[in-house]
Amino acid sequence: MRPNLHPEMGQVVICARVARQLAYFSYKHDCAAMRTNARVASLAAERLPLDYPGMLRFALHSLSIYLDLGYTSAQWLHNVLEAAHYGHSFRRCFFFAYKEQRSPYPRVTNRGVQTSTKRGSSRVRKGQVNV
Repeated sequence: MRPNLHPEMGQVVICARVARQLAYFSYKHDCAAMRTNARVASLAAERLPLDYPGMLRFALHSLSIYLDLGYTSAQWLHNVLEAAHYGHSFRRCFFFAYKEQRSPYPRVTNRGVQTSTKRGSSRVRKGQVNV
C-alpha cells in the first residue's frame, strides 16, 4: 500500500530508496556471514566512501534502527515516503517517532526560554527570573 506520491519529493525519497537498495546489496554480499538485518544496514553505511552525502548515511542508520525494532524494510520505506509526502523534515521522515510526545510549541528557543501559550503571552528573557 503506497500513498499517492508526488514525483518531485526530493532528496529524502531518493536517499530512502538508495539506502534500501544498498542494504539489500550488502545483505546479498554478506549472506555467508549470517549477520542480522540491522547490522547489514549498518555495515552498508560504514562501507560508503567518506565523500558520500551525510543524508544517505542518516537513511541507512534509520533503516538499521527500524530493522532492529522489528520493522521490515518495506514498512520503513512506506513510512518514510508517507512522511515526505506530507512535507515533514528529513529527521521526522527517517525517524518517524522522533520527539512525537513533544508539543509543536518549543519550550526553549534560540531567543531564550518561553512560557507555554496556555498560560498567556508573557515571555521570560535571558538573564531574568520569572517570579
